[in-house]
Amino acid sequence: MTSHSCSTTVRLTLLGFAALAIMAAHGCGSAENYGEALSNAPMTSIGDILEAPGSFDGRTVKVEGEIVLECSTGCWLNLEQDGATIHVDLKPSGLAIPQRVGSRAAVEGRVLIRDRQPMIVGEGVEIL
Repeated sequence: MTSHSCSTTVRLTLLGFAALAIMAAHGCGSAENYGEALSNAPMTSIGDILEAPGSFDGRTVKVEGEIVLECSTGCWLNLEQDGATIHVDLKPSGLAIPQRVGSRAAVEGRVLIRDRQPMIVGEGVEIL
């Protein structure tokens, strides 16, 4: 093998490792984040919020579930967890997400009660 072909092989190998490192750093299939970064706060059950909305009113929570309905412009979504569904409004935070119905997501935001129904004003969304 000539020194030229050896150096080419080494370069291609290094290029391959660099590409793998970049993919690992960016995470093939990693989460998509929108808005504020989610904190390390524990997850709150959507069912718990729906059962006792008064005890969550005005509090910041982090919930996780499946996006079952989404505004066509991505400014709100409905998140379902174990049969319980909560509305998440992203517009007050200036957020919009791409269409991700059927995807799992984590949302962090403030619980509000509107028309006697709890909802979350989302400040950060992570598509899982």
